[in-house]
Amino acid sequence: MLIDGGLVLEGGGTRCLFSAGILDRLLENQIYFKHVYSVSAGAYIGISYISKQPGWARRSLLETVPTKKLFSWSNFFLRGSVINIKLMFDKIPNELLPIDYDAFFSSGQTLTMCLTDLRTGEPVYINEYQDKKYLMDMCCASNSFPVISRTKFVDGRPMTDGGMADAIPIRKALSDGVQKNLIILSQQSRYRKELKTSKLITTRYFWHKNFVKTIKERPYKYNSDLDFVEELVHQDQAIAFYPEISLPKLITRDPAKLRELYDHGYEMGLEVVKKVKEFFKF
Repeated sequence: MLIDGGLVLEGGGTRCLFSAGILDRLLENQIYFKHVYSVSAGAYIGISYISKQPGWARRSLLETVPTKKLFSWSNFFLRGSVINIKLMFDKIPNELLPIDYDAFFSSGQTLTMCLTDLRTGEPVYINEYQDKKYLMDMCCASNSFPVISRTKFVDGRPMTDGGMADAIPIRKALSDGVQKNLIILSQQSRYRKELKTSKLITTRYFWHKNFVKTIKERPYKYNSDLDFVEELVHQDQAIAFYPEISLPKLITRDPAKLRELYDHGYEMGLEVVKKVKEFFKF
């Protein structure tokens, strides 16, 4: 069933395996959201959700992350990025675990990815993709975490991870007129970001003054967005789900922890399906 509502996916590196588990439950129950808003790793798993390939995100991460093929410091020193860009955005989706691009582009769904413009510090939202290469290029840009990834250029503009400017794009969904949303977070409900700034990032990008300002304001905006999500849920304008287990760092290669994240999301997906049917009334 195609729901005329929004699905908002936070990023979170390998923690997004939690979200992947929930998305697989939605796919198994043929629940498809017309509007999908995503950031960083959320964009990566969002593609396979729209192409309707349950298990794709789980396999793509569980079969590569523990082996150090996808994330490693050797990648950084050899290729300038902790992420193996060629593997993650080309070889996996085009050769090892092919994305069904025909299904993606004919789905009737819209995937909006958030990127951050290094020059302005503002979020940039992309929702039109001319072909599969452009789709994966935009996903790569949304996943280009500062310092540990190379800057990605989009139409001549330097871009970095979308989570720097808009980690939870619920306000974008609302501004687009999508009034009812399912929001999947990658942090526990009690989590709030510490009010401190990464000196490594601000030093590395000191000439991008607007971006540095965004980084300094990021903890306040993120916490404000979390409060806003809770307010929407309280007012019955959205439903939100959070992981309820102890969480690893942004990137973990521990296979047991990776499987735990996915299994936790997949199990919670039973409750998500129930709540979605009640909230969207079908």
